[in-house]
Amino acid sequence: MSGVAPPALAKAGPAGERAGGRGLFGRRLLPSITQRVFLVGAIPILAAVLIGLASLFLLNRADDARRGALTVATEFRQIVTAINERDAFVHAPAAERHRHRSQFVAALDVALANSRELLDLTDVPEHIDAILESEALLQRFRAAMGELEITIERNDKLVATMREHLGGLLVLTDEARKRQHESNANIVATLRRNDDALRGVQDLVRRAELARAAISDRQLGLLQTPDRTQDEMAAVRMANAVADLRDALGKGETPALAGEFAAALSTYEASRDAGAPLAWLDQRIKIDGTAARALQEKVAELLAYTVEAHETEQATQNIAVETMRLTAWTEEAIAARDIPGIGAATADSGTLSDRIATLPISPLIQTDMLDALDVWRDSLGETSKGLGQQNDILARMTDTANALVFEIAYLNGELARNADQIGATARRMLGFGALLGLIAGTVFAFLVARSITTPLKHLERDMLDRAFNPEAGPVVGSARSDEIGHMAEATNRFLFELNKRESALRTEKERTEEALRELKRTQRELIQSEKLASLGQLVAGVAHEINTPLGIALTTATVMRDELRGFGADIGGGRVSRAAFDRFLERLQDGIRLTTSNLERSAQLVVSFKQVAADRASGERRSFDLKGFLDDLFISLRPLGKRYGHRILVECEAGLMMDSYPGALAQVLTNLVTNAYVHAFASTEGGTIRIDVARRDGDRVAITFEDDGRGIDPQHRARIFDPFFTTGRAQGSTGLGLHIVFSLVTATLGGTIDVESALGRGTRFAILLPRHRPQAARAGSGEAPAGDAA
Repeated sequence: MSGVAPPALAKAGPAGERAGGRGLFGRRLLPSITQRVFLVGAIPILAAVLIGLASLFLLNRADDARRGALTVATEFRQIVTAINERDAFVHAPAAERHRHRSQFVAALDVALANSRELLDLTDVPEHIDAILESEALLQRFRAAMGELEITIERNDKLVATMREHLGGLLVLTDEARKRQHESNANIVATLRRNDDALRGVQDLVRRAELARAAISDRQLGLLQTPDRTQDEMAAVRMANAVADLRDALGKGETPALAGEFAAALSTYEASRDAGAPLAWLDQRIKIDGTAARALQEKVAELLAYTVEAHETEQATQNIAVETMRLTAWTEEAIAARDIPGIGAATADSGTLSDRIATLPISPLIQTDMLDALDVWRDSLGETSKGLGQQNDILARMTDTANALVFEIAYLNGELARNADQIGATARRMLGFGALLGLIAGTVFAFLVARSITTPLKHLERDMLDRAFNPEAGPVVGSARSDEIGHMAEATNRFLFELNKRESALRTEKERTEEALRELKRTQRELIQSEKLASLGQLVAGVAHEINTPLGIALTTATVMRDELRGFGADIGGGRVSRAAFDRFLERLQDGIRLTTSNLERSAQLVVSFKQVAADRASGERRSFDLKGFLDDLFISLRPLGKRYGHRILVECEAGLMMDSYPGALAQVLTNLVTNAYVHAFASTEGGTIRIDVARRDGDRVAITFEDDGRGIDPQHRARIFDPFFTTGRAQGSTGLGLHIVFSLVTATLGGTIDVESALGRGTRFAILLPRHRPQAARAGSGEAPAGDAA
């Protein structure tokens, strides 16, 4: 399509925007859509207003009834709260009763206020009588609470007195138990001493009998068969028995007995007459035997007394346990206001009194215990009477609360039923009005809807036709005087303006595409120029590296030519000696060797540079040794660094083979080196670039390129790989260097590149490449110029 509006649509423009109509005075006068919609809503609204006025009175009455029911419910909640606070008051400690008393009074005050409010919401006599009765019950409930408070305070004092007496009884019981325990301990100590004495005497008797038997046996053996061996054995037995007896006599309370026994033994050893020691031993056996029997009788008596003492202590302990059990039982009965339980505890205390009276303990303590138990029993009786009064008051309050609940439930049911009846009447009236309004509104809405939707469908059909066929002309209906006519007229204007803008847009699109083609052509030229600049750096490196060996070879050849001329002159004059001839040959051989080695060095450099240049120019994939490749590459880049005193340190694992695109890899490293010279070391000299190459995970190669330059600003770090982004635009940078590095690493070499940098601490590029790159796009197509970064 051309950029000019079709003639058919031009009619809808400013010059012919009323085309197809009847002019300003030819419009068909129709009621507007607003007026028709108003008519649709006016009739149902009028009916609703009339019905609403009739229902308003009923709704107000229903609201009063519901408000009354809500007030009754609130009063019921306050009564329940008062009952709960009454119960909490009964069971609460004395320090917390005031809070529950205050909350009880507050709840009753709110309930009374609700009752007075109900008098203003109803005029039914039965309801008024129920409200007045509930007020009287509330006042009675409050008065009973005052009586309950007085009774509980009196009972608290009685319980405190009872507990004090019971505490004294427990103290006396514990004192009796302690005294009996001390007495038992003294008896046990006495029994232990007598038992130790008995054991000692019995041990002396046993050892004396063994000694007497040993002496008698030896003496009898000497008299019957004077056998030396048997005499020695008898002598050993006698010596052992005598030694045991001496030890026992030495430990006893009468050391003099050991001396007497020693004297008797001396007589025996001197005369070999056993009469003296045997007589002394018979005497000691008799004396100690009598003492042992006496001690046995005494120990038996102590054992019997000990058993009786322990039984008494156990009985005292049982009295203490029974007293504590009775205390717990009484506390539980008082807390539960269990009058029969308190009576049972009183009866049980009589049994306890009888058991105390039978204890064989100190009469003074026994009397005190009986007196304390009697006083406690009397105070328990007073407490039981007070709790009975408290139960009577609580029962009366419960009856009053039940009557209150009955009256409130009656009021709640009556008011809720009244509200439901009024609400049902109002709902019936509203339902009839809604049905009438629905029928009238439906009829009028159908008629008005047809008057609106029919022309709208015609307008919709015409607009869809114009969407597929803009040359069909303006839509019809613009002659109408209502909103649909205005929409048709606006649609015609829109179609005219849309066609004009579409023509303008098409023209601008063609211009933009032409500009884009020009921009791409310029970009290719710029990339090619930058590539040539990179190759120029390569040539400069070649020239610098080859210049040195060629210069040496040229100088050597010049010196050899001068010496050859001098030697020829000497030959012509006949002045050549054997020694001079030998020196000339030696210098000639040195010169030839020096010239040959430098020319070979130049040839090697040419071969290396030729391979690098071929890789850069062709971009073909091949297998190559990475270390040798890097050595050849950085020879050509070394002169650029020497100009500013920069160093390049390369560490590469030997024998690391790659099957990839060396031209692309050379372009990446060249761009990174040039980027460091231009940006990282822009205002400094003596910078260092470190390149570390190592095998990673077997099938990948990790290349780390790191400089100690000024680093990258954090706000630029995320954009350094963007095309045409550079911070050195004023110095002629194009902003393509690192973008091309990223493209070559990711697309051509199939690897990844990451950057880390901090201001003042240099920049680090981490490149990870596959050792065997699958077939990719031609490396040369992605090469780009060196020298730019962010």
